[in-house]
Amino acid sequence: MKSAQRNKALDLRMKYQLGYGTIAKQLSVSKSTLSRWLKDLPLSDERILELRREIWGRGEASRELFRATMRKKRALREKKIYHQQRRKFKTISSQALFTAGLMLYLGEGDKKDRSRIGLANTDPWVVTFFVRWLTEFLNIPRNKMKVELHLYESMDIKAERRFWLKQLSFRPSQLYKDQVRQLRPGSFSYSESYRHGTCKLYAGGVKEKTQLMLSIQAFLDTYNKRALSSVVEHSSDKGKVEGSIPSART
Repeated sequence: MKSAQRNKALDLRMKYQLGYGTIAKQLSVSKSTLSRWLKDLPLSDERILELRREIWGRGEASRELFRATMRKKRALREKKIYHQQRRKFKTISSQALFTAGLMLYLGEGDKKDRSRIGLANTDPWVVTFFVRWLTEFLNIPRNKMKVELHLYESMDIKAERRFWLKQLSFRPSQLYKDQVRQLRPGSFSYSESYRHGTCKLYAGGVKEKTQLMLSIQAFLDTYNKRALSSVVEHSSDKGKVEGSIPSART
């Protein structure tokens, strides 16, 4: 039920540019829920002015204007934080980049297949980063990698193929056959322009996969051993301090 309402809310927002109040009345959902569903679909300034001009929409326009103002303030805060972090990464070390790739694969990669490396993600920049990481740290040529796209029938399949090939600097021969799924009622809507389905990257063979998985294990073992030693050392020091305090008992 919630999924169907969410899809209907997205449809009303994108097609008809309706405000939160109108959508809430039509679907019998709270505005707080709509704020969560529609946070990436703000109304344009022109549309807010249209609502303001309409008598019935004055209250709606003021609420949308408030949300737009809050979004702009949040965007400014986030922009400041983003640039602060960008400055930190200007001098990032090769070791830090290597570890970042290992942790990415630990969280997102295929650990079952022993014969090749496989990583799937919906974020084009995550896949792009891992392609560069594989060439730099595992010496796998870009032209030896392949991808498989998981798309929905409502998407422009040819356009998505072109998008991913350009994003990754791949040739058409590096595309496996697409996996195109039907959109079932209540399934996630992929009509947003910034969504391009899921891209699964395949690379390397047994040698490269073994090197990758053992590198991850070596990092975890090293870090956990250090962390355990730190805990033991801290407990030992604490015991010495407590042992040096004279007992109050006679």
